[in-house]
Amino acid sequence: MKKHNRGTGKITGMEQISKVSGIIGPVRSWIPLSLLWIFLSLPWIPHSVQAQVSLRYAQNETVTWQEAIDMYGWLDRQYEEAVLMKAGETDAGRPLHLFVISAGGIFDPDSIRAAGKAIFFINNGIHPGEPCGVDASLKLADELLSGKDPYARFLEHTVVAIVPVLNVGGMLNRGSHFRANQNGPVEHGFRGNARNLDLNRDFIKLDSRNTRSLVRLLREWEPDVFVDTHTSDGADYPYVITLIHSPQQRLERVQSEFLNGTMLPFLYDAMKNTPYEMIPYVWSMDQTPGKGIVGFMDYPRYTTGYTSLFNTLSFTVETHMLKPFEDRVLATWHLLRAVLQFCSTHPTEIREVKKQAMEEKIGRDTFTLRWEQDTSRYERLSFKGYAARTKPSLVTGHPRLYYDRKAPWKKEIPYYKYFNPVIQVEVPEYYILPGAWQEVAERLRLNGVEMKEFTADTVLEVEVYYIGDYNTRREPYNGHYWHSETSVRRENERVRFLAGDLLIPVRQEAIEYLVQTLEPRGYDSFFSWNFFDAVLFRNEYFSPYIFEETAQEILEADPGLKREFEALRSGDSVFSANPYLQLRYIYERSPWSEPTFRRYPVCRYSL
Repeated sequence: MKKHNRGTGKITGMEQISKVSGIIGPVRSWIPLSLLWIFLSLPWIPHSVQAQVSLRYAQNETVTWQEAIDMYGWLDRQYEEAVLMKAGETDAGRPLHLFVISAGGIFDPDSIRAAGKAIFFINNGIHPGEPCGVDASLKLADELLSGKDPYARFLEHTVVAIVPVLNVGGMLNRGSHFRANQNGPVEHGFRGNARNLDLNRDFIKLDSRNTRSLVRLLREWEPDVFVDTHTSDGADYPYVITLIHSPQQRLERVQSEFLNGTMLPFLYDAMKNTPYEMIPYVWSMDQTPGKGIVGFMDYPRYTTGYTSLFNTLSFTVETHMLKPFEDRVLATWHLLRAVLQFCSTHPTEIREVKKQAMEEKIGRDTFTLRWEQDTSRYERLSFKGYAARTKPSLVTGHPRLYYDRKAPWKKEIPYYKYFNPVIQVEVPEYYILPGAWQEVAERLRLNGVEMKEFTADTVLEVEVYYIGDYNTRREPYNGHYWHSETSVRRENERVRFLAGDLLIPVRQEAIEYLVQTLEPRGYDSFFSWNFFDAVLFRNEYFSPYIFEETAQEILEADPGLKREFEALRSGDSVFSANPYLQLRYIYERSPWSEPTFRRYPVCRYSL
């Protein structure tokens, strides 16, 4: 239904657009594209968003941020079923937008869920140099609302929510040479945002306003299905589009069975009926895919890894960087239509599966914090490829890899889609976060975590971690010196908590988010992202010449410590040659050593 009385005075509607299309054909051969764009933009010329967008991607061009927002605004003004809203801030100082298509004009997520409709959420432009989804979503929105696309009938049971561009700063930073390995578009955005952050690594640390705004949206809308649009890099092969989804071991049983048994077969079959057959994301086991490909473990730092923590069926679309931009846009568009169709034909089942999966998740006793590839198990995947050959490099003189497109092949290759747990942890009843760690508390609140404050100082018997060994990147990674391979020691201790400290019940809908972020050995825990580095610093210290007599007294009072000390001196030449190390060894095991050194501040508590 068209909106009326918006005061634009413009002629609108697909009937008038067809008249303009008749003009475009003859003049397109001699009017430069830039002049044609100006011609179409004049206020007295009726035109559709789709007409504008198709002229762009067909010419290896993508829309700018302002053009995308203007086009969605135009759709908002035309149709009662659409609304463009400002949905938060970004680091670039421009707003984040959300465009919603809802038959019946219901735009409140609670009311949408109450009506039994599925919510399909599309995120675009997280990497603006990979803009296929930006243009594909504009084409999708215009054709659904205008009724030109027969898939518009699927809006009866599904609401579509579209983030036009997440990385606004990267989209504004437009150029022609950011994507060295990619075949267009001619101009495109930059991967980093206004703070030079890769937003697809930001979903736990939440350094950017962009990601914080999106997290608020996701927790408000709680989508049933989420798609993030990208362009891949890597091997060459005939396929235009590939797909990433969370490995089945990361999902609850009922959701894994539904995804692998019902939804994925539907999507792959649907794409076979388009010009763009789809396969799983190509991450080669060896240098080239001929020896097999491996599954992708989407840890919580990524969009799909984050959204699946809350039992959203999540996908990353990866189109092939060497294929023409027009094909990449159209392949993405076809997949978005297929997802819409699936949501509309399975809305009740999708929501019931999500509900059951949440019940399973809340009832779990253990979670896996780290995974490793299972190279002993694989499935056979029918794959089309190109012969991988080598030839002398004209630059280096060394052999270089190239793919011979004149020598295509098709065969079954191994698909290593399974993972084994490396670190698992039991779920406590509560975590306790001291109120001093406000940056962590803020992120918990952004994610809708339920918690309550202590009203008075309280002493409790709790389980605490002491940080042992860990590895830290030598170079900063997305703004942090990320920790990995962390080891811990567990102790039961009486700890005094202060009024204002936070008691966090674990068995809530954010259960997996809590475990993955608050357990220090989590791959994407807050400890891994440096939020608790202050506990790794020793505040108190000793002067060797003063501590000598005290150390002697300590050894005399503790025969067991003395035996350990002497054994270390006799068995470790470095230790025995360094008097400071010897005194520090005694100091660290004495009552003088500060008890909170390397004590992880988040405690585990069970009644």
